[in-house]
Amino acid sequence: MNKRIFFNHLFGALFFIVLFGYFATSLTSIIMNYQTLGVGGIILNAFVLLFELLGPVYATYLMIQLFDGIMEIGKISYDVTGIKNYPKVAVIIPIHNVNQKLLDETLDGCKKITYPNLEVWVGDDCSEKKYVVECERLVQKYGFNFHKGEVRSFKAGIINQITPKLDAKYIAIFDADQIPVSDIITKFVAILEQHPEYSFVQGKYESRNISNLLHIWEALSSFQLFCSQGGKRRIKTVIFHGTSACLRKEISYPLPENHLSEDYEHLLRITMQGHYGYFLNEVASLGLVTESIDHKISQLYRWTTGQVSAFRNNLLKFFKSKMTFRKFLDYFISSTFVFLLTAFYFMGLFYSLMYWLKIDIVRGLELSQMTPGFSDLLMVFMPMVVGIVYFIAFIAVGIYSRNTKAFRMKAWHLAFFIIYGGLLAPFLLIPTFKGMFGRNKVVPEKTKWNKKIRLNLIASIFTIVGFIFAALGIISLLDSIGIINWYGVNYFYPLFFVMAITLIMALPFVIISKKAFKSTKYFVDEASQYF
Repeated sequence: MNKRIFFNHLFGALFFIVLFGYFATSLTSIIMNYQTLGVGGIILNAFVLLFELLGPVYATYLMIQLFDGIMEIGKISYDVTGIKNYPKVAVIIPIHNVNQKLLDETLDGCKKITYPNLEVWVGDDCSEKKYVVECERLVQKYGFNFHKGEVRSFKAGIINQITPKLDAKYIAIFDADQIPVSDIITKFVAILEQHPEYSFVQGKYESRNISNLLHIWEALSSFQLFCSQGGKRRIKTVIFHGTSACLRKEISYPLPENHLSEDYEHLLRITMQGHYGYFLNEVASLGLVTESIDHKISQLYRWTTGQVSAFRNNLLKFFKSKMTFRKFLDYFISSTFVFLLTAFYFMGLFYSLMYWLKIDIVRGLELSQMTPGFSDLLMVFMPMVVGIVYFIAFIAVGIYSRNTKAFRMKAWHLAFFIIYGGLLAPFLLIPTFKGMFGRNKVVPEKTKWNKKIRLNLIASIFTIVGFIFAALGIISLLDSIGIINWYGVNYFYPLFFVMAITLIMALPFVIISKKAFKSTKYFVDEASQYF
């Protein structure tokens, strides 16, 4: 372990020790004050303490993993000239109501793949007739194989229909919009042949149609994901994204059907069987970013709900498997990472209850008695800690993204990325709840892959709630300076004002985003796209 890695992990370890000490002493202090707090006060203090810690814990974990990714921990060597006999690879491209121009570009890219033993399959998942004829003609034009599904079965279903027909050793999957890099299959095979311990290889995908700030935000989101993937190599928890990846055939079938996040569900299942993958920090394909804020949030709803519910559904199986605690922890944080963005709002909700019920905030063993106002100050301090650590984490994203060819990276893009992500965060509250408590099953006859979200309605509700928190902030401030006599001196108002600003901005955020980010010519039926 080199010095940079050592200090990165040392900082993380020390920070986690401080957080654990804060949690332990605060919990002890809450219990010791049970007579003053009562049952309700203990419960609310405990819940707020939990959500106070979620932000720093997740942000610190992300920061460590991102810097591990920059330092290429767990990187292996491979030799593309050392492949023997060139085992057969099948490339599968699942489609549904796909734009012909888009598919033509992808198939042209497949034709340019340099790997010598390759077959390409296009799986049409029960598209409307007007699309099927033209898509089949395109596939025949390139000399590839075409399979038409008769019943809607979504991405996993159509791949499962094709896989049993294949005699290939490896299965590579690309989305309909992703043009494979010509030599990527050779690199995938070299790794899998020379490193039999890996069951799949996941590559990066970059964008080829960036034309506005929403596209840049989405590209930076992908870079954050890929940077953290590099940090997962050492602990063998690389995530399978369902595209731009190559799997051994024996672990590629069957893919779990009728799930909102089929790829993540499959990852969890094969992980519990002892399989793991490798992240290749090279561009595997050039794809398209989503064309509108509606489509982007629709994706985020499906991904968030799917990942949270996938982990929830497999939780008991995790305990029964032979998975190490370190792996379990990483999958838990990866599955519930949305809590980093939403914990702040849960915390604000509980703080508002504590304010109106006049419940004391108890933190830090006996420090609230030794230092007046100490506990109240912590409610301002902890969100600041999250913000600082989160900012450092995104410096890592900026470092990782600096050499991208997808767009010309500028320093202010990183600031925009952080601010825009913060404004987007409230919209993830609903899919988080759905993931935790909903059934989240896909019904082929009824479910739309990326369904329309009623953004204007949701944003309007958030904005109204924001004004309520603004009123709470004013009342809390007047209370603190003695004009109103309710709770007394307090520090609720900074938190209430921050929540008010982020929530009030929800409706302007949606309106401006819809006006600023227009649709592109590539997409036809956006609710059916596999992106």
